[in-house]
Amino acid sequence: MVLTYKVPAQGTPDFYAVKMLTMLLSQGESSRIQKQIVDEQQKAVAAGSFAFDLEDPGPCIMYAIANMGVNPAELEKSIDAVIDEVKQTLITETEYQKLQNQVENDFVTANNTVAGIAESLANYEMYYTDANLINTELERYQKVTREDIQRVAQKYLPKSGRVVLYWLPKGQQP
Repeated sequence: MVLTYKVPAQGTPDFYAVKMLTMLLSQGESSRIQKQIVDEQQKAVAAGSFAFDLEDPGPCIMYAIANMGVNPAELEKSIDAVIDEVKQTLITETEYQKLQNQVENDFVTANNTVAGIAESLANYEMYYTDANLINTELERYQKVTREDIQRVAQKYLPKSGRVVLYWLPKGQQP
């Protein structure tokens, strides 16, 4: 099952909040989708979400591979419940701090080689005509608040503004 939403362009303040939202939902063993859908409910064998870093608005994709015998519509409802929880309730301060730590770790890891630094510099120069943005990237994530994460979930993850795809085995296709 795949859910696709339209999100803002890389470099916009909302994009950083969307990236942190997708991390909250699916990055790591303690992420919400992993914990609730895969581990506790056992409705999926794998699930995740990510937003594409594009210079124009683009897709945010959430996916899940249903466990044996689980109806994709049931899986979709479970993921919707996880998303709705973020829309209705602020994330905890502990979750927020964990996200900040993950962002910092991901940034440092991506830029700990010459090739990683070169890629980042090329990205900032190509899309923003300012390679110096590498020095302020973490600050953009640090400006994101818990309220921003809740707001972008409400704004960019509406049920009415998404594409839903069920990819079924040949024997289960209508």
